[in-house]
Amino acid sequence: MTDETFVQYRIKKRMEKAKKLLAIPHYKITDISFEVGYADHPHFTKTFKKVTGRTPSEYRELLGIE
Repeated sequence: MTDETFVQYRIKKRMEKAKKLLAIPHYKITDISFEVGYADHPHFTKTFKKVTGRTPSEYRELLGIE
C-alpha cells in the first residue's frame, strides 16, 4: 500500500500525461489542460507548477520546444 490518496494519484497521472503531451510541439497548452481533465487552464498551470516546479511553458523550454 501507499500513503498516496486518490486525489494525489489522479493529479500524478494527469501530470504524467501532460508531460507527454507537452513534448508534442503543435499541441496548445490550453488544449492539453482540457485533455488531462482541467476545465480551468489557470488551475492546470498552477497545479503543474506545484507538481513539477515549472510552468507548462517553462517545461516545454526545458525540452527545447518553443
